[in-house]
Amino acid sequence: MGSLDRLRKAARPLGALVGITGVAALVNRSLRNTALPSDPIGGVRRPWRWRGYEIFLTELCGPDAAPDALPVLLVHGISTGASSFEFRKLAPLLAARRRVVALDLLGCGLSEMPNAAYSAELFVDQIVDAISEFFPAKVALVGSSLGAAFCIRAALRAGDRVERLVAIHPTGLAGVLDREPNVLQRSAGAAFRSPLAGETAFNGLASKASLHWRLARYAYANPASVTPEVVDHYYAIAHQPGARYVPAQLIGGALNTDVARDLPFVDVPILLMGGRDAGMTGRLRYAHEFLRLAQDARLRTLDGAALLPHEEAAEATAASIDAFVGEASGETLETNRNARPMPTARVPDIFKSYDVRGIYPTELSDELAYEIGRAFVAELGATSVVVGRDMRPSGEALFAAFARGANEAGADVIDIGLVSTDALYFAVGKYGYAAGVMITASHNPANYNGLKLTRDKAQAISLETGLGAIRDRIAGGNLGAVAATPGSITKRDILDDFAAHCLTFIEPKNIKPFKIAIDAGNGMAGLTVPPVFKHLGCEVVPLFFELDGTFPNHPASPIEPENMVDLQQAVRAHGCDLGAAFDGDADRMFIVDEKGGLVGGDMVTALVAINTLKRYPGAKILYNLICSRSVPEQVLKYGGVPVRSQVGHSLIKKTMRDEDIVFGGEHSGHFYFRDNWFADSGMIALLQCLEVFSDAGKPVSEVIAPIDTRFRSGEINSRVHDIPKKMAELEAHFADAQIDHLDGVTVQYPDWWLNVRPSNTEPLLRLNVEGDTKQLMERHRDEALALIRS
Repeated sequence: MGSLDRLRKAARPLGALVGITGVAALVNRSLRNTALPSDPIGGVRRPWRWRGYEIFLTELCGPDAAPDALPVLLVHGISTGASSFEFRKLAPLLAARRRVVALDLLGCGLSEMPNAAYSAELFVDQIVDAISEFFPAKVALVGSSLGAAFCIRAALRAGDRVERLVAIHPTGLAGVLDREPNVLQRSAGAAFRSPLAGETAFNGLASKASLHWRLARYAYANPASVTPEVVDHYYAIAHQPGARYVPAQLIGGALNTDVARDLPFVDVPILLMGGRDAGMTGRLRYAHEFLRLAQDARLRTLDGAALLPHEEAAEATAASIDAFVGEASGETLETNRNARPMPTARVPDIFKSYDVRGIYPTELSDELAYEIGRAFVAELGATSVVVGRDMRPSGEALFAAFARGANEAGADVIDIGLVSTDALYFAVGKYGYAAGVMITASHNPANYNGLKLTRDKAQAISLETGLGAIRDRIAGGNLGAVAATPGSITKRDILDDFAAHCLTFIEPKNIKPFKIAIDAGNGMAGLTVPPVFKHLGCEVVPLFFELDGTFPNHPASPIEPENMVDLQQAVRAHGCDLGAAFDGDADRMFIVDEKGGLVGGDMVTALVAINTLKRYPGAKILYNLICSRSVPEQVLKYGGVPVRSQVGHSLIKKTMRDEDIVFGGEHSGHFYFRDNWFADSGMIALLQCLEVFSDAGKPVSEVIAPIDTRFRSGEINSRVHDIPKKMAELEAHFADAQIDHLDGVTVQYPDWWLNVRPSNTEPLLRLNVEGDTKQLMERHRDEALALIRS
């Protein structure tokens, strides 16, 4: 080979590199020419020459907007492709009542600034200058993500001009933006700023596929919200000249904010907002720290939304902001009493399907508990309300507030103190009170609390049967008249009567002297177990009986296997015959056998059914459709009539009342008894299991084994775009099966079955599969998941 050939060979890689570089440069140039999308908000675009750059704001003001209403400045987040596009739904809603100005921080001209000029202070300066330029008087700032963090800093600098501040998922509190960038981050930032390689890498990260993935995974709760329109807009903004400089500076640390440093000095009232369904990078993990640091702040969270509640729950977001901002100027919001009003900032979104439940005191405050007390008595017309509470530290304050409201409405309050939820149900039914309230958040973390409300005869109140009306009364300020003669508060001890009632469901003398470990989880079972078990010959090995609402040992949620480990170990270590665990308010109960093996709630349903049928031959027994096939088999075997039901205790209790069903059980550990006013009780279920084990005369595992012969997947949640479409696809795929629609879609074959049903509150499908063999269950579980997640 000659010298010329060797030179040509050596030059080939260089030529390839030059070619690739040339192609990359051409691609980059073509992408820089991506046309801007049309204005997504509407209104009037206001050009603004700021620091030599031609940028713009967008102004909206509806024809019916009040001239004295506090105006709003909207500030979007800073991310790849970010712009005021994210306010396209919120801005018009707010503009119906007030003047709204949306500021584009990058402004399609600012994005061409030299990369060295970008900093957190640059954007804060822009916000402060926009306030001076476009608002003659005071203004409310509404910021999203990093834009919210900049708004906090701007409110600190222009506090005399800012009247209210709304921070939607603010970035920078105890997060990456509070720390100095590490070597890797600085290197990545420098790489993005390089002329060719940086732009090429950025274009890959800002491709439509990449943008769609990031938005669907982190920004939106429902991936179906990431429409082609959304992706196209982010893509167009991301490919404006110089757009890569912003993430380069973000990664490199130039946009670092220290919200924790600023918050204590901001004397402007703040509304912290966020979606409950945000992914791991967007959860309001530090909301309570935010509220603690701020001088005057409140929290509002929204179901069915993630980082952008102003897109996925725009009407609810607008209602909350309007109510909050309107407080400053004394505005009065109209309430449509015929419609289901969106919860306002004054009424947090804590009224659930079956109870009231939220974080204390930011969501469930003493003031709100007082209002619930008044509205509850007004709605039911109750003259007496029996109230119990669990061991959470906030329980006493919430009781005092609720009782004050109920008394002012004219009802007498009977304080039964620290009790379990099933003891509260007992008190309402046994003593004939007109209504009852249990102050508890059940298995939720320590910073939560809540209220479970009942009518007479322990009839639980759901959103459809009174809870929604109580919420609407509070939202509309219709708490009812203050009684001329207020009610009183009296105390009553019910624990011994409750214990005696529970023992009527068994023959105590027939219970063998079992050694049983009981895990109260620092919850109310620590108080209710001793009065019951002192009448039995059992030896109790107590675990965490000390009442402590901070749950220092483990969460009081025994449906989670990890919370059963202490009980399993205690059963084996102490040679116990069995173990039982209760949740925080002790209305749910789960069992382990003498080997520490977990026994499912549906197996307990089968055991209690067997015992019930000995007392009531031929009786109807209810089970929900998620329970194992073994449950109806046992009911039939012992001469009963199995009744299959939907999931959910309000539906179950109604069915049991309507059909006079003696007993009903759920896989979730709820067990309902006709002779307990159709209410659930973990204690009664445990006693009936002890009677079954006593009659059997053999170890618990041997009693369970002939019943628990199948294999279950447990409930598996999948987020889907189109729930009806996926359910139809499953039906079509299993067209040769026996199919019913009692609750979602149930597919049944001789040796396996599955059920898939939608969540009531989230874009989720919940899958349960059971097979006669483990292999059958796993194969069809994976088959169904592949269809659901395709």
